[in-house]
Amino acid sequence: MNRRYTVDIDIGGTLTDGLFGDGERMWMAKTDTTPHDFTVCFFDALREGAELTGHSDLAEFLEEVAVIRWSSTIATNVLAEEKGPRIGLLLSPGHETDLYGEGESPAVGHLVKPENIATVDNPKNDEEVLTAIRALLERGVRRICVSLKGSFEDDSGEKSIKKLVGRQFPDHYLGAVPAVLGSEILNHPSDMTRTHMSLINSYVHTPLAMALFKAEDELLTEYNYRRPVYIGHVNGGVARVSKTKGVDTTESGPVFGLVASEYFAKQYGLEKVISLDVGGTTTKVGIVVDGETVRSEETAFFGIPLKTPWVLLRSAALGGGSVARVQDGKVTLGPDSMGAYPGPACYDLGGESATLTDSFLVSGMLNPERFLGGRRHLSEEQAREALQENVARPLGVSVEQAAKRVIEEANRIVEETIDHTLEEAGYTREGFSLFCFGGNGGNFAASTAERMGLENSYIFQAGPVLSAFGSSVSDISHVHEEWPFLQISERTDEKVWSIVEEGRKRVLRDLEGEGLTAADTTLSAEATVANGSKRNLTFELEPERVKAALSEAGSGTIERVAVRGVSPVTHIEPTEEPGQPHDAQPRSNRKVFGEEAGVYDWSDLSTGATIMGPAMLESETNTSYIADGWKLQTDGFGNAVLKKD
Repeated sequence: MNRRYTVDIDIGGTLTDGLFGDGERMWMAKTDTTPHDFTVCFFDALREGAELTGHSDLAEFLEEVAVIRWSSTIATNVLAEEKGPRIGLLLSPGHETDLYGEGESPAVGHLVKPENIATVDNPKNDEEVLTAIRALLERGVRRICVSLKGSFEDDSGEKSIKKLVGRQFPDHYLGAVPAVLGSEILNHPSDMTRTHMSLINSYVHTPLAMALFKAEDELLTEYNYRRPVYIGHVNGGVARVSKTKGVDTTESGPVFGLVASEYFAKQYGLEKVISLDVGGTTTKVGIVVDGETVRSEETAFFGIPLKTPWVLLRSAALGGGSVARVQDGKVTLGPDSMGAYPGPACYDLGGESATLTDSFLVSGMLNPERFLGGRRHLSEEQAREALQENVARPLGVSVEQAAKRVIEEANRIVEETIDHTLEEAGYTREGFSLFCFGGNGGNFAASTAERMGLENSYIFQAGPVLSAFGSSVSDISHVHEEWPFLQISERTDEKVWSIVEEGRKRVLRDLEGEGLTAADTTLSAEATVANGSKRNLTFELEPERVKAALSEAGSGTIERVAVRGVSPVTHIEPTEEPGQPHDAQPRSNRKVFGEEAGVYDWSDLSTGATIMGPAMLESETNTSYIADGWKLQTDGFGNAVLKKD
């Protein structure tokens, strides 16, 4: 059997994206996300892929599929909507509210209720520990996190508790109690960070595991699909469900949007890129410099601080479904969203609130006949009624002016989010290019570049599913990290090498769980050295290489040591088509913001096609507004760059 298809599925808050490739062509699909059961939208996307690729049914298609990669915002949504299980937390005394941090922890009351926090003074006193655990179980706790002070240096207390729980509540009993240790989830000296990370992991574990294992089981039992389903990780790689922790998947969908931005930044030779992902519910902004995503030294999920390096990815509660209203004489957008059901008013599924999508439609930036490939007809009448009632009448303006005000507010939010992200990363706007993608990103390309004084802005033929494209160019990846905080001295290289060697063993063990061997894997290591500023040293996994790297560093503190193992899987590999600049011809015309604009179709454009604004460029899943005074030209990858004319 010729297994030639790759499948990449990204489940978002409103829509689920699918990208399917056979080595020569790519097909894109969008289906409604089904929050009640994420496997429904997962299989909806697979069926769309089967139909697009000309297969009679899903079973026939899956016989020819080489790899399935799945990224999502499931973990993020569980955190945002507070739909996780009831968790108990065992701590050292005196930290019931601060969780070893400063002031009251934001996790208390969000991830764990105050009454479900207990303490143990002596973790090796079985009677004391069991009394605390039984009290938690009586309150309905079904999963327990154990995070004791000082467990980075000595984790024997935590391990003792886990052994006791295993003896008293073994797996074969219905009342089995999973115990998660902070020292197992993260090997970090910050007691607060270990505690928060273990809580996040425990909170998202059950809903995530239910969705992922259910999908795997249905693929096997209904379709006899026996190849792996790889899950997107926040490190930009993928791994099997059995080798994935819940916290690994947090924001994996948006992170793969940054992976795609890295890919195209390298293809275009761009040194500085702003990544703008505007979906149905949220907007994500990241920064790519010299082909690498900028990371922050610390991060926070829903205000819960973590003292670990993380991808710098900042969010705004802005998307196509964001609700527009008038407060104190001004238009506001969000933070609430109409989602996929009932959706914006123009969906005509019962939604009465005005949204950004309704404003795009009334302004002429959306084709009501082609939304989601024509599967859903948008009602301009319903959109106008919602805008009239919720925005135009309170402002005393026309519906068209109301729609324009909503879009202007959306542009203001995007600009503000980008500026805050640039400032956090230590950059100004100067010299940056803008990458716009996501279901609504193309309609911000020209306007955002105009507002920010940027020279160019890129839109992508696969823009609505670009996060899935980022997944499609990703490999299996496992990372082992430790934070030793070692002062560089004569014997430091020996200590670092012991960490590297232990990391190598753990990474290879995880890869063996994927059915891979050392021969399938490329191993690398790096150390983060702090000496006034921070920099990463990369080296091969040999003692002399470690010694040479530390000798080059001179002095400072080794904060972090990481070993990464990467094993390749089948990719989508776009090829660049040659072409010459030429004027494109519109298919039709329509009014956009009251101006006559040419309407162009992506499928009509070959390499070098040039369009002058005002114009609309659209496809079955993509819409991009080209403002007056801007010029668009397609390139060999089927993407396009907008520049001020």
